[in-house]
Order: sequence, then C-alpha cells, then structure tokens
Amino acid sequence: MRTLFIDTAHRHLTVACVEKGSIVSLVHLEAFKSQSEKVMSAIGDCFAQAKWPPKSLQAIVLTQGPGSYTGVRIAMTIAKTLASVADIRLYTTTTLQLLAAAKDHCFVMLDARSSRVYGAHVHQGQLAEEAQIYTIEQVQKIRQKNKELTFFGDLHLIGEEDRYEDIEAGILSCIDRAVRVNDIDSLIPLYLKSSEAYKL
Repeated sequence: MRTLFIDTAHRHLTVACVEKGSIVSLVHLEAFKSQSEKVMSAIGDCFAQAKWPPKSLQAIVLTQGPGSYTGVRIAMTIAKTLASVADIRLYTTTTLQLLAAAKDHCFVMLDARSSRVYGAHVHQGQLAEEAQIYTIEQVQKIRQKNKELTFFGDLHLIGEEDRYEDIEAGILSCIDRAVRVNDIDSLIPLYLKSSEAYKL
C-alpha cells in the first residue's frame, strides 16, 4: 500500500512515502514554527523523489500530537482534505511513538513550555498509558525511580542531551501500529491543555 506519513507536531518536519514496509523517500528537517510554510513543499518533494503520481496514494498516517497546536492542525487539515476527496485511508499515531520507535520500556517527553512536558511511557511502539502533561520535577522523579527506563525526546529539559530514535525506524513502527480513522469528521488533534495555553 502506498502510504504518506506526516508529522508536524514537533520541531522537526517529517514526511515520508512508504510502500511494502520500506521508505521510498523521506524529508526530515528543522521546521520549528515554520511547518505551515514547508509541509506542502515537503510532500511534493517526497512524491517527486518516490516518482509517485499523486493519484496513486492509498493511505495517510499522521501524528495527531501532542505538540505544536498549529503544526498538528496543519497536518490534520491536509490529511482530512485528501481523505475526503479521494479514496484514501486515514490512520493516526502520536509523535511520542515516532520518537521512541519500537524500543522497550521508554519514556518520551516533548517540550510543552512553562517548565512542563508532554509525556508518556511507550513500550514496543505502543503507548503504555495516555499521554499527559508532566512538570519537569515529575519527570526527574520518574527518571530517578526507574533506572531501567530509556528516555527519548527533549532531554535538555532535565539537563541531558536530546535523544530521538532513528527516524526511519520510528516511521515504520508508527505505520505498523497506526489506528484507522473511520469517521474523518470526528478526528481532532490530541489536545492536552486548553487552546490558549497550548499555542507554541
């Protein structure tokens, strides 16, 4: 199945064309606060590199957050529009799963500003719990109490070097575990706080 993967929730913009379990083309670049200007170009570049005619697309997998309010909304609008006007299946995953790929016993954290993070435990590519807001202090306590956990994401917030799992492995893991969206109109971003506080 020819699948377009899109993640615009984090500071990196990730777009990939995937077929038969292999990444055919990939655009992965720094795009903090500039996803809206770059995402359509990235999609076009991916299709050109893959040599796919747009009408050959069969499925879209997108991350529905948590992360940038604007970034998540952009990708979701594109995906919902394409799925509505063409016979394209739509699936969702999360940015937390993307950054951990299929690793065992992980905790993934993304900057949510105001000394807070979006976080969740991830195990073998699946969320082990619902994503939620953590304070930096809470994350540090998790770090201290769970020495066996591997941490991914914006680790500079706890005084460590940022760590993200291999992006290609993350994409393939997310596609394997993505959830089918049956009612496109009901799909909304994964909001973890009020819209006023959510904007980055």
